Amino acid sequence: MQAITRNKLLLATFLMTILYAFHYGIPLYVTSTYLHIYFGSSTISSLYVIASLVTLLASIHTAKYIKKFHTYTFTMMLVIAEMIVMTAFAITKNPILIGLFFVVHFCLQTLLYILINVFVETFSKQANTGSVRGIFLVLLNLGILISPIIGGAILTRGSFAALYIVSTVILVPFMFFLHQYLNHIEEPAYHSVDMISALKRAWKNKDLKGALIASLMLECFYAVMVIYSPIYLASLGIPLVIYLSVILPFALLPFIILPYELGWLADTKIGEKELMILGLIIVSVSLFLMVIVNTPNIILWILILLLSRIGAACVETMTYTYYFKKISAEDTSLTALFSNTRSLAIIIIGALGFLINPLLATYPQIIFIILGSVILFSILYIIPIKDTR
Repeated sequence: MQAITRNKLLLATFLMTILYAFHYGIPLYVTSTYLHIYFGSSTISSLYVIASLVTLLASIHTAKYIKKFHTYTFTMMLVIAEMIVMTAFAITKNPILIGLFFVVHFCLQTLLYILINVFVETFSKQANTGSVRGIFLVLLNLGILISPIIGGAILTRGSFAALYIVSTVILVPFMFFLHQYLNHIEEPAYHSVDMISALKRAWKNKDLKGALIASLMLECFYAVMVIYSPIYLASLGIPLVIYLSVILPFALLPFIILPYELGWLADTKIGEKELMILGLIIVSVSLFLMVIVNTPNIILWILILLLSRIGAACVETMTYTYYFKKISAEDTSLTALFSNTRSLAIIIIGALGFLINPLLATYPQIIFIILGSVILFSILYIIPIKDTR
């Protein structure tokens, strides 16, 4: 009976994962374009930097909040707050309020992701953790793959406001599963997180440092794709609806198809280091191709972005596998450090966008050149790491 109950709770968590992926993914590639209606590029960059700083500070104290309110109550509080903020974000026309709601939404969304991971970890203790994590990532990526199609369909028939309202409504069944199945879970032991100490430890270890730098480069790539690529393609004459409904579904396929095969290759044929380096090279080449190609040919852009995600899938799978092979389950601070590379990447890319804003106005491809060059340079830190195979 206990095993059946545990499986039921895990199933409920997986359903919540899919719902979260839709909530997160539907507005993901739309928000920068929506913000562009009210703000210039430099202000948008600043908003992403502020949102990431707030998120970074909040996530450091997440364990303390969970311990105080307990996992279920804290998650429910976040869901209700997110629904209120997203609804307000959708209906208000005041630029100041839009900026404020965006920052809060960005933070709440990230904290919800952390809480879902807590539930997954809680219910996978007596199961095969690797398999459970694999299913979790597949469901998350599958939801994010389908989401742009839904977003494109909504924008074709409705508006930005309708898109954000749909994203908000998706949290209603999320809240139902949360209340129905996860309101009496056993609380795990929560440990304090010391990010500074973890960074010092990781920086002294060439293997952890290499994996963290690779992860940071990948997250910088994702940040550029989310913030700048929709605006750039729109400037070439590719409508946002086409980008969401046609280009992205093809481009994101590698995240569904490749992770298992890449993991098998890393374990049996090629080490994680080699695939990590190959992935970074592919990502860098795809960024340089985005500079060269300046036509609105949809097929060509599907191929370029598909290539970029093949490289990204390599880097994501290998860094995730390699890093967590190098640390133990008790290394809470090192786990938090890895998880926060996304926030740090958005801070870096947002700050870069703010600094080079005059150049971006006349030559938007400059950010692809800079990032592609930095990614190539980062490979120097990956070469010295030791494979686990």
